[in-house]
Amino acid sequence: MSEIIRYTALRKTVHGQLLLDIDSLEIHEHACVALSGRNGAGKSTLMRIIAGLEIPDSVTVTLDGLTLPWRRACQQMRTHVIYLHQNPYLFDRSVTDNIAYGLRHRKLSIKEISRKVSEALDWASIGHLQMRNARELSGGERQRVAFARARILSPRVLLLDEPTTNMDSEARNQTYRMIKRLKDDSVSIIIATHEFHTVAHLCDTHLSLESGSLRPQVIGTAEGECKVIPYG
Repeated sequence: MSEIIRYTALRKTVHGQLLLDIDSLEIHEHACVALSGRNGAGKSTLMRIIAGLEIPDSVTVTLDGLTLPWRRACQQMRTHVIYLHQNPYLFDRSVTDNIAYGLRHRKLSIKEISRKVSEALDWASIGHLQMRNARELSGGERQRVAFARARILSPRVLLLDEPTTNMDSEARNQTYRMIKRLKDDSVSIIIATHEFHTVAHLCDTHLSLESGSLRPQVIGTAEGECKVIPYG
């Protein structure tokens, strides 16, 4: 698989303590990676750095083979990478308006925006919710709106931070199906979780964040055997 982004010598200190000390992290095309670790290990901070939303103490970013200074890298990452918080922020507007929001900054025609929003509503099976206020929806419904809003921007990399927290089994299964469909659409995905077993069936690679460093883990095969997933 081709490499999209590489982060080298990534360091982040919080309140005088070294939180992240990562020699190298590569994100490859068409890959789904589980990022596990205890609460407070730095998973969310790492995800925000990957998305260009938080500044590290130091890092070298290589995008599509080109090494970029942080400021330029941020601009590119915000185009190619979308980060979904475990409690995605939705505007106090209709579902349709929420999904269309990102497109309005891309200078598309009203007709094109309408077409893309309609497609996204169908993709997430939320057409029946399109005129509802997004903030009045259930947790599972809100997550589906957030996924549709992310997908409509055609990201190369999607970062999911504990995407099934506090969901019932039906909502979790709907979320798993959407992640699988995004993976099938060639979107690279990183799922931050403190319960790897809940997303193991979706992932090609498992990285554990321990004491600030990333450690490759073993994923079981369907036959019950184990295999080491190459990394780096």
